[in-house]
Amino acid sequence: MKGPYEFLQQLHRLMEAYARQERIIWAMNAAILSTAAYALAEIVGLPAFTDFYYQDIFIIAKLPAIICILAGLAGATLIKRRKKTDFFPLLGPQISEMARTAYDNQELDTLPMQKLAADLKVILAGIRPSQILDSRRIKFRAAAMAALLLAAIFLAQSESAVPTDFQSLADLREKALSAFEEQKPEEKDAQPRNLSGNLFGNPSLAVLDENKIELVLDPGTGAGSLPRNVKPVERVFTKSQAGKAAAVPSELYIESLPPENREIIKRYFTILPESI
Repeated sequence: MKGPYEFLQQLHRLMEAYARQERIIWAMNAAILSTAAYALAEIVGLPAFTDFYYQDIFIIAKLPAIICILAGLAGATLIKRRKKTDFFPLLGPQISEMARTAYDNQELDTLPMQKLAADLKVILAGIRPSQILDSRRIKFRAAAMAALLLAAIFLAQSESAVPTDFQSLADLREKALSAFEEQKPEEKDAQPRNLSGNLFGNPSLAVLDENKIELVLDPGTGAGSLPRNVKPVERVFTKSQAGKAAAVPSELYIESLPPENREIIKRYFTILPESI
């Protein structure tokens, strides 16, 4: 018999059905893990938090869902790689040995190989994919995915997680935003501290003769005003006639008193030093 053996067509038919089932199981595993992760995120309140504070930014608002989907895909891929997939044991102990031997020696053109290929063609033609594939794997995952999906929908519709209740998450958001903002350098005093009595500078503290005095400035009831530069105005003065200045003696204190009380007052100031 020349060319490829005919049993390979039947074997590839069953292998393709098995590979199709593994892809479906991988997708269902990814959906289950993503839904479970999103349900946990809803219990914590992350989706409600991002939708509340970042509703104008679609990517950030849906960031928990995106992260859960990526985590589900990564988890399903890791499970698939750790699992050893082998098609031949599904055919049964006897047929699997025959199929593995024929598959490994398909390049040989010998009488034993021709006899083995002819027998496998008849055997594999009578096998349907549903006879060797376990449909319970898909049914179990479908039920788990439906249960988790209903739980996620229930949590999303419930009001148990209110965004404003998570003050710690709000504080974390504020810290994250402040980390990206540029910090403004503190303004340094352009002039040194003035100890000469000038009150300009700190409006709540005056420094006089190196003594700190609390100063309270009353703003007043009016609107107030700001200092402004004005041009000097020339004043016109009228000159008076020149006169001669003369010294005038000042009046004594005793002379300004009433005449009838002068003697009494004099006696008072005379007796006062003697009594001290």
